[in-house]
Amino acid sequence: MTLLTAAVNGQKLEDGAKNVAIKPTIELTFSGALDPGKFLTACSLTAASGKVPLQFSYVNAGSKAVLTMDSLEYNTGYQLQVAAQAIGKNGESLDKPLSLSFTTMEKGLIMEMAPCISAGGECLQTVTLPGGGRFSFYASFPLFLEDARWKNLQHAVLVLHGQNRDADLYYSYLTTALKQGSFQDNTILIAPDFKNSSEAQAGEWYWTSTSWRDGQPSLTPGLASVSSFGVIDQLVERLADKKYFPAMRNILITGHSSGALFVQLYAAVNSLEAKYPGLKFSYGAANTQYYYYPDDMRFDEGKGQFVQPANCPSFNHWPMGFVNRPAYVNTISKDTLNARLLQRNIAYLLGNGTGADPTLNTTDCEATWLGSSRFKRGEHVFQWLETRYAGVHKSQKVVVQGVGHDGQGMYLSQEVNAWIKSQLK
Repeated sequence: MTLLTAAVNGQKLEDGAKNVAIKPTIELTFSGALDPGKFLTACSLTAASGKVPLQFSYVNAGSKAVLTMDSLEYNTGYQLQVAAQAIGKNGESLDKPLSLSFTTMEKGLIMEMAPCISAGGECLQTVTLPGGGRFSFYASFPLFLEDARWKNLQHAVLVLHGQNRDADLYYSYLTTALKQGSFQDNTILIAPDFKNSSEAQAGEWYWTSTSWRDGQPSLTPGLASVSSFGVIDQLVERLADKKYFPAMRNILITGHSSGALFVQLYAAVNSLEAKYPGLKFSYGAANTQYYYYPDDMRFDEGKGQFVQPANCPSFNHWPMGFVNRPAYVNTISKDTLNARLLQRNIAYLLGNGTGADPTLNTTDCEATWLGSSRFKRGEHVFQWLETRYAGVHKSQKVVVQGVGHDGQGMYLSQEVNAWIKSQLK
């Protein structure tokens, strides 16, 4: 059996690490399932004063051990060890002993550290949010670290994955994009992971493979349900808290494909912009095939004009219209939602590549009324804003030349990189 990753509070744990929080969560991920009793015998955390009592839990089908402790001493050296003995569920032995030393923070606050840039497990953080559910996300800095006051973090970028729920890939794409713009050290990057029932661990919120993208409530038995929009609200609330992020100025939320639908909708429904007027919010919806329209007109490509669709009773149902909206939206009037959509800083990021798009919905009438291709659907909704709400809406269109339905191609393009730079200033 092999140790795959070692992380502390979502950051890679390396031998000799410094400034570790005094209430750390240490995660050790192995190549196979662990035997809890045997692992408990093999694992230890010691300081000069003696052995530290540990609490253990096991996730990822038992292959990840999560170690917690009541509290460590400030400015103290510790040694984490796992002996090369049988620790596996089927009697497998660790191939080589683990021995990692680290030193806890001095009494006071953590104000800066190097960003976590790997899309591996060391950047994955899990937090229990109000409502009782656990939620996971990749992040370049510890978002919920109580002993931190991030003096250099001026910007936050949240990137929403697509229907494949591959948050790790989108974290990697945006990590590269932020590095290209020299934003890594002053920007916290967050990639939320909306899991379905087969992916979620015990106590984690989950949704269907598509319900998360338009704000539907979670489905985890035994937990109070929460809208996927409500989860992002809680992450943004933390970023807006000057106690922890005193230098925060810009919050950019972007997503590709299904994540882009989430972003366009979230831009219109969230109430946080009004709550935090000192922050600049930006939204980037890249290559979604579904769009919310403020009214009942759609573009007829055959006639070359906007008309009200016929023989399609669901064309204005959520998420493409206001009818049958989820509970999160019930407290918002249609007029309020539409006004927010028009007044908020939304960029429609559209790839005009003509490659095959096998996931394009060409069956349901409410989808086909949006346009004959993914690119045309984005063009049509922006054309409607320009036609119906010229001089009123604050959206913009960014066309990425030669790129189709490709998240990596979009986020690493010159056009999208230029848009990101224009927002983080």
